[in-house]
Amino acid sequence: MILFFKKRTLAFLGTGIFLLCLSFGTFNVALHPNMNKWKQEKLVITMVKTSQKAVALTFDDGPDPEKTPAVMDSLKKYNALATFFVVGNRAEKQPQILENMAEQGHEIANHSYSHSYSEFSSNKPEIFKEEIDKTAAIIEKITTQKPVLFRPPGGYLSDNLVNLIKNEQLTIAYWTWQQDSKDWKVGNSGTTIANHIIKNIQPGQIILLHDGANNGLETAKAVDILLDKLTHEGYQFVTMSQLIKLGNKE
Repeated sequence: MILFFKKRTLAFLGTGIFLLCLSFGTFNVALHPNMNKWKQEKLVITMVKTSQKAVALTFDDGPDPEKTPAVMDSLKKYNALATFFVVGNRAEKQPQILENMAEQGHEIANHSYSHSYSEFSSNKPEIFKEEIDKTAAIIEKITTQKPVLFRPPGGYLSDNLVNLIKNEQLTIAYWTWQQDSKDWKVGNSGTTIANHIIKNIQPGQIILLHDGANNGLETAKAVDILLDKLTHEGYQFVTMSQLIKLGNKE
């Protein structure tokens, strides 16, 4: 009876921690005890070591019929490339947006099919595989791009997930923790979002943004502001896979 209670208590605490992390928008990149090991093995990427002034803009939770095109317009204005981590059940409803992404040279990556926190917190490899494979098939069918990067919803990580990703020959695309501007929060202005990114910019960073969140139009404004400032400072904006290749060459 006591053992059963302890198990239930631990399960409750684990769920509570998961939800608490989500309330802050994303997990801290050092939350999982194996994070440093996974980074050393290049199974999880949070930043790339490079001497070049190159960074990767990444966008989560789209495509959205209004906000994603606004973000893409800002990128196109400055000839900047980005990586879009799309949600499968949104992507299949917006095939034209994915086609436009591919035509403009952006990278399209996997952000699960349902973006369900409960599905991923179940920590079941068969659920992970279904979510990842289904979205990969949608992306490849629409764009012919075969995604090589996966970003879990809410930044959820577990041994089971990382082992599956390794077997699937994918890479978990995290982000640089200094570059989480919480742009998804309604009320965060484009100027505030952009200023956070500009203030913390360093070569090799992976910048976390959201084109599919309710605040996505402010994110698009932020992209316009930060690109205007940082391109004049000599920064290049490349896809995440391109950034990884730059790091591998040095």
